[in-house]
Amino acid sequence: MKKRKIMILTADRTGTGHKASANALEKQLQSRGYLTRQVNCFNLMGKIGRKMEAGYLPLTTRHPWVWKMLHGFSQVFTNFTHWLFYLLSRKGLLTEINFYKPDLIISVHCNFTKVVSKVLRKADLKIPFMINVIDLVNPPHVWRDKGAVMNFLPTEAVREQYAWLGFEPQRLVVSGFPIREDIVVPTVPKTVPHPVRILMVNPALKLSNNVDFVREVAEVPNTQLTVICGRDERLYNKLITLQQNGLLSGVMIYGFVNNMHEFLANSQILMTKSGPNMLLEGSRSGTAIVVTGHIPGQEAENYRYVTENGFGFRCENPALIKEQLTNFITSHQLEQCLARTLFADCNDGAKIIVDHLHQYLDAQDAAKKVVK
Repeated sequence: MKKRKIMILTADRTGTGHKASANALEKQLQSRGYLTRQVNCFNLMGKIGRKMEAGYLPLTTRHPWVWKMLHGFSQVFTNFTHWLFYLLSRKGLLTEINFYKPDLIISVHCNFTKVVSKVLRKADLKIPFMINVIDLVNPPHVWRDKGAVMNFLPTEAVREQYAWLGFEPQRLVVSGFPIREDIVVPTVPKTVPHPVRILMVNPALKLSNNVDFVREVAEVPNTQLTVICGRDERLYNKLITLQQNGLLSGVMIYGFVNNMHEFLANSQILMTKSGPNMLLEGSRSGTAIVVTGHIPGQEAENYRYVTENGFGFRCENPALIKEQLTNFITSHQLEQCLARTLFADCNDGAKIIVDHLHQYLDAQDAAKKVVK
């Protein structure tokens, strides 16, 4: 029997969520015998697209208010945004589709939703197209595409939004968020040791705020702080310099790591900005979460996943973090949050999505046999 082929539309450098979701889906699909191909959407747009992708991190970290204006523009002028991305990517996308000949396409990137539907429609290609929304609370408008045969949504709150907007109920599935499978899921709440182990990952956008968070948290009594800087070389170099000059002590500093699941498993508190991937990996690993920042616009409401579920709290002001974190630990709120994370949902999306995808393709094949 010929193996089915799935094309996953993603991006490599516009936040960790797109690539992490694509990887989780790919792993689940391959475990069931599917052939997969991940396609970086921005490469389809040539030099312009690559520059757009490369500019995402500098723009969101060094000029966040410019990013906020661009995001706001896409919210108001959504159709224009789709038209622009269609104009830039249609040839590359159609070439990729004709070369790979997928049985189904799924996108985990918001800017490649209606664009894909339009390319398929114009080329008269009957390839099913699905969307995996990876924003937790209030997804950008560009995610919305009623032409997709199925929309996989991270939370019930998002499903309610889509239903209110008139999406057909049978095309909406609350799947949760597809995250990496190597996360260690506890069966009992983590205990609170002395010292409490705190993991800090991408706490804020501005370099100065990141440094301030590290210095303040390093002074919280009875704690051990580990900082993972990822690909933020400016932050890594700044912290190492402070450490070498004796201005920062007792902090373990890392750059990019490949064993994030181990760091999460060994921590009681995760401090991070409100990127959906880290929030869900944190809760799935049984770790309390402190939301310390957000990218304007797209991540603004994600903190509610943490606060409304009782997994932790939000503090985006470094000047207040030492007092709030100390109170969080000494008042036993930490133990309560650790216990609640055992009931965290929204983080098993890859399996649920692939289950539905498999059922859909099986139903399609059955219908073709009946017609014949």
